[in-house]
Amino acid sequence: MRRYGAALIGYYGFGNLGDELLLKACIDLLLECGIGRERIAVLSNNPEDTSEKFQVYAVNRWSLREVDGVLRASERLIFGGGGIFQDRTSVKSCAWYWGITRLAVMRGVKVHAIGQSVGPLRSKLSRILTGDSLRRFGILHVRDERSLRFSESLGCRNVVRGCDLVMTLRPENAAPKSAAPKRMLVNLRPCPELERYVRILRGRINADTLGAALSPEDEEALMTLGINEIVRVRSFGEAEELWRLAGCAAGMRLHFGVLSRIFRTPLVMMPYDVKVNEFAEQSGVPCVSDEWIEPVMPSEIPASVNDETAEVFREIMRS
Repeated sequence: MRRYGAALIGYYGFGNLGDELLLKACIDLLLECGIGRERIAVLSNNPEDTSEKFQVYAVNRWSLREVDGVLRASERLIFGGGGIFQDRTSVKSCAWYWGITRLAVMRGVKVHAIGQSVGPLRSKLSRILTGDSLRRFGILHVRDERSLRFSESLGCRNVVRGCDLVMTLRPENAAPKSAAPKRMLVNLRPCPELERYVRILRGRINADTLGAALSPEDEEALMTLGINEIVRVRSFGEAEELWRLAGCAAGMRLHFGVLSRIFRTPLVMMPYDVKVNEFAEQSGVPCVSDEWIEPVMPSEIPASVNDETAEVFREIMRS
């Protein structure tokens, strides 16, 4: 029977670039810890695509039989980044991840989390389910101060402050940015604030504005701007090629901001969630509120981020 050093769980296989980059970062860090691809399993919404893209074993996250089979064969379950314990739309997300946590514990699997945002949680049930899950984690690594304080308020005493895992990725192409005229990259996503941001942006866009969609729903939102070109970004390599064309960036999604920081692009954020405000503050970039603000160069990602995050992974693998 095949044994897995780690099973990874997150919002994987849904076509959202940010979550796919989180998975890539997790796999890269596990490889650095000496865990081969053949010993990594992923719970995915699209296991065939995940397996082909990342060369790891993947199962259907909605199949209890397949998930249970992987857990029985795994030494540990790792929640690999993102803001999955939240109830912006419903309590279902918290309930699903709570159920997987309980199943893992029942099977004697060690459970950890890395690069997490926790909350906001509006309902009492969400807080109960999330708190019960987080208190079972051997290591709970969060990506911002608010998540640390909130997790501690739920009774967690094993919380470590870190960063978003995508910040551990580094450009693969050493070539300088394109010498062609620089373009403005814009990213939008559906949310209650979308109409306000579209109104603010319309006065800034021109023929050189380029839409960067990190998911299918972003494409729909960007169409409301009436820009000439929208590019669906599906991988870190594609992001690197696109950002080489950028002179500045304005976006809503957290990982649009993270990519702009990685590729050293002047940036302004348009928050739809508190995690975006937190990222902007950490990165030293402004947020649009009711009127346009010019992009500024984000702070460099500290060189220590990679070593510190890799050490957390090594600690997890030693558990």
